[in-house]
Amino acid sequence: MIFGHGDDAWQYGEQIKMDFSSNVYFGADLTALRDHLMASFHVVGHYPEPEPTSLEAMIAESLGVAEDTIMVTNGATEAIYLIAQLYSGWASIIPQPTFTEYEDACKLYHHLLSYVADDELEVLPEDRLYWLCNPNNPTGNVVNKLLITHIIRQHPRYLYVVDQSYADYTLSPMIQPKDLTECYNVMLIHSLSKKYCVPGLRLGYIFASPIIIDRLRQIRQPWTVNAMAIEAGKYLIKNNPQMIPDLKEYLEEAKRLHDNLSAVRGLMVMETSTHFMLVNIDHGNTPDLKRWLIENHGILIRDASNFRSLDNHCFRVTARTPEEDDQLVEAIKEYLKIV
Repeated sequence: MIFGHGDDAWQYGEQIKMDFSSNVYFGADLTALRDHLMASFHVVGHYPEPEPTSLEAMIAESLGVAEDTIMVTNGATEAIYLIAQLYSGWASIIPQPTFTEYEDACKLYHHLLSYVADDELEVLPEDRLYWLCNPNNPTGNVVNKLLITHIIRQHPRYLYVVDQSYADYTLSPMIQPKDLTECYNVMLIHSLSKKYCVPGLRLGYIFASPIIIDRLRQIRQPWTVNAMAIEAGKYLIKNNPQMIPDLKEYLEEAKRLHDNLSAVRGLMVMETSTHFMLVNIDHGNTPDLKRWLIENHGILIRDASNFRSLDNHCFRVTARTPEEDDQLVEAIKEYLKIV
């Protein structure tokens, strides 16, 4: 799935003028972080901590939880694969459509897979993981925080993986680690890469019970988080810069883009609680639309046809500036006139 990811502008060089394919906020000011890393460049001359315990301690303190409940990973993706490895051979329930790495990781470690939350519950083994992306990628929908916590507490026999990588891109209430310190059947995944708009640094973390964290540590490779990423993470946790200046205003622009796309005949746009949205196009197809937008407007969208349960009429876009969002809508209208 990695090569079908969003933000694949690297394949097109200078052709791309507007990237609507990435779910990471486009306008973050990284100047202060850059200056700090330039001043801290000497850290690359030494091996990093085998495990980034100094950063984990800072994250734990900021969240108000014990240090042994936090494990920093090389992006949320390492967290996903470590969890799948730890529970190799279990049953995994992955409601669709959702982030494809859950399925890829579970297949690698021989999980028995089900794709509907209430499917085959009587025949699946009791050793069972439920995967939930919240807010969900690619749909942008959010499951109520109280509902999730109720389910987790009511079913202590099963394990729940709640991926909150996009928690900082919605106004909907999200589960806080301190809400579940007495629950031993849940793992929360968070992405510092997305929160602070630094996907190239690959920083995420898992919150779970000390027993689960200890077992995850036993199977991870050393030095998966490099020295520069650790230094960046410590700076970001200490200073907690606001990368999205006004989230409410940004989500209002996303709503405006959603409404304008919905008004285009031939498009159907799913409701969303965040800054990205899933779109279905009646005429033409997504690979052709993606190619046409690149060649004629320098616009990049996310072809969503490689998500399970979606087809080549589905794509995902993320809100940018009002001017750029208007250009996207007009470009798609232009495409629909010629197909």
